[in-house]
Amino acid sequence: MNAQRTILCIEDEDDLRGDIAEELSAADYHVLQASDGKQALAILNEHRPDLVLCDITMPGLGGYDVLKAMREKGGFGDVPFIFLTALADRNDVLIGKQAGADDYLVKPIDYEILLATIAARLNQVARVQTGAVERAEEAWQEVLNTSRGRTVEALYKATFAFDRFLVGVVVVDETGNVRLMNKEAERIVGENEGIGVVGGILKGAVPKQNTKLHEGLKKAFEEAYLDEIVSFPRQSGGRPYLVLIPGQRFTPEEKPEAVVLLLIDTEQRTKVSGDTLVRLYNLTPAETRVALMLIDGKRLDQIAEECEIAQTTVVFHLKNLFRKTDTNRQADLIRVLLSVPLRSAVS
Repeated sequence: MNAQRTILCIEDEDDLRGDIAEELSAADYHVLQASDGKQALAILNEHRPDLVLCDITMPGLGGYDVLKAMREKGGFGDVPFIFLTALADRNDVLIGKQAGADDYLVKPIDYEILLATIAARLNQVARVQTGAVERAEEAWQEVLNTSRGRTVEALYKATFAFDRFLVGVVVVDETGNVRLMNKEAERIVGENEGIGVVGGILKGAVPKQNTKLHEGLKKAFEEAYLDEIVSFPRQSGGRPYLVLIPGQRFTPEEKPEAVVLLLIDTEQRTKVSGDTLVRLYNLTPAETRVALMLIDGKRLDQIAEECEIAQTTVVFHLKNLFRKTDTNRQADLIRVLLSVPLRSAVS
């Protein structure tokens, strides 16, 4: 189950790093290894791991420097980051948490705790992604039900309404030809990063996934309930595109004229509307600004500097965000905020 999960282990002690990599490989994780912060950043330029384990004290770039560089780099805001450290006093933990670390594991490493912690963090990410998919499917089903029995043109208004939720919508007929796309779908296929429209037909760059897409599309004309999700990797790396194919046949007698595919760009980051956050979570203007800056990968000290307020004030706003979003860690908060474009579709 974990074969597709990649973990970057950054540790300057060769023997310890080797032991950790061996334990992770035995648990079916793919392991990337770095002996220092500089090597880790070079790896991050080429790969996007699902989780990072990082020693704090290393020659040259230390663990805090790596975490800072990751958050500033962008696109890594929701990657769980766990420090490996011999430093376990309250002040060390507090500094790491304020920098955006998700967890601490104290040396010598207890490998059962290590594996349990990793599994827990990855499961949290998976739950948020699954919830976003479910909310998108529910949102479209509601739109589809209100358009029942009408021609495909009757879906136009509802389809374009999805632009404000950053959900791509593609209306496709039974021959596979694209009849309609909203602006978000046009943006996604226009990136030509793994999925596009070729000869009027929606196609992916990976043949196996492309076959799965069109098999699911065929089923959508026949089945009322379908849970098909096809993932297309970005050619430049990073998080994939998801194509959701909900079943859309109401009765054996009512075969649809066209079906709808939902496109989700899972690498969306800074497009969340402040108004949406206010409406969903009743945020104050100051809390909204902090939330948007967290989504943009800013650290707490950077937020304090740019907002010209004390870092203790930023921490105060952060605690309010935790309370209002029912989270208790910065990484979980960011994942919840990143799911807002889909969450707002059902509000």
